[in-house]
Amino acid sequence: MVALRVVVLLVATVLLAPLGCRDRDPARAAAERFLDLHYVEIDLPRAREEATGLARAKVEEEIRLTSGQEPPEAKPSVHYRFIEAQEDQGDERRGFVYEATISFDGSQFTRRVLLTVRHEEGVWRVTNFQESD
Repeated sequence: MVALRVVVLLVATVLLAPLGCRDRDPARAAAERFLDLHYVEIDLPRAREEATGLARAKVEEEIRLTSGQEPPEAKPSVHYRFIEAQEDQGDERRGFVYEATISFDGSQFTRRVLLTVRHEEGVWRVTNFQESD
């Protein structure tokens, strides 16, 4: 009986642990969805759909500048980590800072990425993004 309880407890812990680790903040989830699409997957058309305003215009310009070019055979490897949420900007607007590590052809560099998201029409979208060293 004790062994069965231990097994049930272990299985429950393994199954429920990932749920506790997920960020339940929809604004931050929107920021990270954009990071995944824009920086990690380099899928600009899908990143554009997660953006509005100035961020959307920036992505559209990137699409225009790269149209007609063959994608590189090897994509860079990009990993990011959450640094901080900016001070509260109200219920409809939030800011998040990440550190992105980019590796390509044996070299590696980091960039800080600031993302601003806004809640409009029931959805959080990225309204601006900027990088710095």
